[in-house]
Amino acid sequence: MPDIKGIVRRLIRRCGSNNPFEICAELGIIVLFKDLGNVRGIFQHKYCKKIIYINCNLDPIIQRQICAHELGHALLHKKINTIFWDTCTYLLVDKIEIEANTFAAELLIDDELMQYEGYSLDHVAAVFGVQKKLVEYKVKLL
Repeated sequence: MPDIKGIVRRLIRRCGSNNPFEICAELGIIVLFKDLGNVRGIFQHKYCKKIIYINCNLDPIIQRQICAHELGHALLHKKINTIFWDTCTYLLVDKIEIEANTFAAELLIDDELMQYEGYSLDHVAAVFGVQKKLVEYKVKLL
């Protein structure tokens, strides 16, 4: 697995923010909100442009988390078409999805998480404005 924590730290330092929308703007990654049905988000590298599609029907907190996840794909898996892999091949996409979730957890939840030891995962998730599942990822990383 790549040094995701290091990549995220350098990215935050470079962009001056951990807001995935601001980072995308800084890096020239286009973010579009579309009705994607049951799909929450998609990263596409097309015609030398990086595009993140986010389902417009999701809660803004979830949209932020999806943007961070898809940004992980944009930076870690630039040339991988996960939709093709998942639907047209027998290759497993679990590894790259775990990496993108790890990227999102590192970006959105800083290491101050430890000061919330003893609190419920739901409480910590509310503090950081993320879903409980992302807090679980971060806890595993520490």
